Amino acid sequence: MEKKNKKTLILTIIVCLLPIILGIVLYNKLPEQMPIHFTISDKPDNYAPKNFALFGIPIIMAIVQAICLVFTMKVKKLRNEEKPKIIKIMEWFIPIITVLIYIIMIEVPLGSTVYVGKSICFILGILFIIIGNYMPKMSYEVGAAIFHPLPKNEKSFRKISKAMGYSFIMIGIILLVLIIWV
Repeated sequence: MEKKNKKTLILTIIVCLLPIILGIVLYNKLPEQMPIHFTISDKPDNYAPKNFALFGIPIIMAIVQAICLVFTMKVKKLRNEEKPKIIKIMEWFIPIITVLIYIIMIEVPLGSTVYVGKSICFILGILFIIIGNYMPKMSYEVGAAIFHPLPKNEKSFRKISKAMGYSFIMIGIILLVLIIWV
C-alpha cells in the first residue's frame, strides 16, 4: 500500500471514529434508547441502545470505510492506474456522512430541532453537484474501470458522461431547492 493511500485510510478512519468523543462527553445526558432512523416528517421511528448508537455505529462505519478503501486501492494497484478525482472525492463520503448523521442522532434526544430531511437533501445535493462536475472530465480509460458496460467508443462515452454530469448537477440543484420549499 502506498504511503499516500495509507495516510488517507488512517485519516478517514479517524474521522469516522472522531464522533465517539462527542458521545463520551454527552453520554450521561443521553437516553438509553437513541434514535437511529427517522420518518419523512423528521420523527424518529427506530431506536437502538445508547452504547450501540454512540460507539457501534461509528465503528461499523470505520470498518466499512476501511473495506471500501482497501478494495479500491487493490483494484487500482492491479491496473497500475492513478486514482481518478471522483474516487478521491468518494473516499471522504463515508466519513463525512458518519459525522453528520452522528450529530443528528445526538441532537434529537437532546431536544434540538433538527431537520433530518433537509440535512440529507443538503448532503446529497452537494454530493450530486460535485460528482456531476467531475463526470464529463473523466477520461475514457477511467470510464472503462468504472462503467460497465462501457460505450463502444470514446465519442459516445463523452456524450454519455456529459449527459450524466448535467443530470447529476440538476438533481443536486433540485435537492438544494427542496430545502427551501419543504
